[in-house]
Formats: sequence, C-alpha cells, structure tokens
Amino acid sequence: MKLLNIELKNIIKNVNQPRKHFDNKKMEELKESIKNNGLIQPIVVRKLEKGVNKGKYEIIAGERRFRAFSFLKMEKIQCIVISAGDNKSYEYSILENIQRENLNPIEEANSYVMLMEVYGYTQENLASKLGKTRSAISNKIRLLKLPDKVKNMVKEGVLSYGHARAILSITDEKTIEELSEKIINKKYSVREVENLVKKYNGKSNNQVKNKNKNEIMIDSNTETDEDKYEKNFLEQKLIDFFESRVNIKGNIKNQGKIEIDFYDYEDLRRIIDLLEINFD
Repeated sequence: MKLLNIELKNIIKNVNQPRKHFDNKKMEELKESIKNNGLIQPIVVRKLEKGVNKGKYEIIAGERRFRAFSFLKMEKIQCIVISAGDNKSYEYSILENIQRENLNPIEEANSYVMLMEVYGYTQENLASKLGKTRSAISNKIRLLKLPDKVKNMVKEGVLSYGHARAILSITDEKTIEELSEKIINKKYSVREVENLVKKYNGKSNNQVKNKNKNEIMIDSNTETDEDKYEKNFLEQKLIDFFESRVNIKGNIKNQGKIEIDFYDYEDLRRIIDLLEINFD
C-alpha cells in the first residue's frame, strides 16, 4: 500500500463499478469543491499485472473524484495503491485506525465510507464490527453532507463533533456556515447551539412559501399561538428522536402530514429501524 500521484491517462475505470449513473448536479458540486479545496480524499486503485491493460491502474473506489479530475482536465490525481495481496491488510488498517480513536470526525466518516465503497460494508455491519450503534455510524457519515468550509472547521478541531451534529438538521448551507462562525466566535456550548437550532427550525417551519401551485398553503390564521407552540415543540421532539430534519405540515388540530428527511439509503434504513417496521 502506497500513496502516489498518478497520471489520469494511466488510470482505467472498473468495469464492475455498480454505479452506472452519476448525477450531473452533484458532479458539478464536486468539481467546484475540488477547484476550491483540492482533493480531500485520494482515490483507491490497484495496479494491473496482466491483460491488455497491464501496467495501468484500475479504480477500486473514487470514480466520481476521478471523473471530476478528468472534466477539470487535470493531469494527475493522488491515489492509494493497493495490490490484491494488500486488499485485506488495507481493510484491517482502516479498521485499526478507527478503533484507535485518534481520527478527527471527518477522517472517521471518510473511513466508514471507504469501507463501504471498497469492501461492501453496510452501516449495520460496521456498527457490529466496531462495537458502535448504527446511529453513531450514520451520524458521523452525515457530517460529510456539511458544507466544505464547515467540514474543514471540524477537521481542524475549531468546531467540535457535538456542535457539528447539532446543526445537521439545518438544510440551508449559508445558514450552517454563518451559525458555525457564530458558534466559534461566541464560544457557544453544544446545549446553546441545540437551542439556537430549535429556534431556527421553529421559524423556518412556520415560513411556508407557496412556490408551487400544487403545494398546500398553511393558513396561519386558523392556528392559535398555542397550536403553533405545540407544533414546534412536537417537531423538535421528532427531530431529537430521528436525528434528522422533520416538518409537521398542516394544522395539528386538523389533517396534516409529517415529513422526515433522509440523506441516503442507509439513513433511510436507520429511520425505518427506529420506526420498528419489519418488511421481511
């Protein structure tokens, strides 16, 4: 296992890559991130020793990053090179680093993603292997959804994991960045941040915008102040329980609906587990 800067022309895609479709919007976001911040995590490749592509490197994990570098017309990309014999030892190395607990939260999250990408782990497998809860794994991985600027704050240790986790239920990137700066400058405790987020979510949930004619407009005149307070209180209880953004739409005294955000398939499964729904 070694770290090399390899020319893109010497790297080939893995024909066994399960992902065939790459979201254009997300690719654009990744390209912008790489342009502004560089490559945060190297791709993983192995050197081919036989066949028509002998001497070239095949991607094991990181095809999106490789594609972004290609679109940006960059010549080289940083790679972790492993051989077939190194495959298992590399897995053990990642697991050992996690268990030593000397990684920052973003490094830990990236390690989980690497194990899932390269070795096919699920969040449930990882939780069992590492003696952690599934929600602990899921929450760390969710940190990777934070804006790059905020992730760097966490990596550098100026924003703690507790603070970062407290702001995960906010979806607006600008608000997250501004609040993160405020947390650092004002030296807020995690509890104070949780209270700020509750206030923000309460306000944003009451500011219903009818951008779509098919969207149901909430008539605030039909809700008493007591109703609004109760709805905000219940929303925050659900946010705390599901550890995700939750919206209660409609008047709580009449018909409505509950919307729960999830961030990927594993996060959806986590929420389903919390609901104790068994599809088997």
